[in-house]
Amino acid sequence: MKKVFLYLYPIKEFTNMFLFHDDKLYDEWNVPRPLPILNATIDKRYRQKGYQVVFALYPDRELYGIEPQNGDKIIYTDIPFSEASAYDENGNKKENFIPKYPNERFLIEQLEPVDELVVGGYHVMDCVKRVAEVALQSGISTLVDLDLTDLFFNVYKQKEYFDMENYSPERFKMNMISRHGDEYTEFEERIFNRNYSSPVYGFTNSSSKKL
Repeated sequence: MKKVFLYLYPIKEFTNMFLFHDDKLYDEWNVPRPLPILNATIDKRYRQKGYQVVFALYPDRELYGIEPQNGDKIIYTDIPFSEASAYDENGNKKENFIPKYPNERFLIEQLEPVDELVVGGYHVMDCVKRVAEVALQSGISTLVDLDLTDLFFNVYKQKEYFDMENYSPERFKMNMISRHGDEYTEFEERIFNRNYSSPVYGFTNSSSKKL
């Protein structure tokens, strides 16, 4: 049985959006740096549990913020980042830009054969969801690890919640709907159920798995 953890698009343009603009601020504000924790979590949750770790990149971009290990694999999209980005190489916004997405099937075919797939990376409601849904529709047992999407940069700082070794969809849900107190739980649950209704998020039945 082949198990794969697929991390989408760890490139500088995406990662830097979630990092402090000045690295010294992590020390000044006593906030743990996220990237060492991200790398350690991928290792503990997936490599050490028999998953092959695969990183998907645009062919015109390099891996950023990730420390690949022996046995890891890099696959590439069918389009360059320059076609997917709303900004040109000089940082200017393109006029009349229409987003172009990588072909999800093209990525999944580079993983096959695969029996169990966990997807993380950028971005949780967009590319991550799109790739995971195509994999699920192709008959692959598929789950999005929401802790290891762009949401990671918030949840990793929550010491009472974040577990480097395990991911539980139900635990993630309880953390999200209870974050503003009991008086808002019902409202938060309605929003949560609307946003995470896709089966790839693991909330469509009571037997959500723990990784």
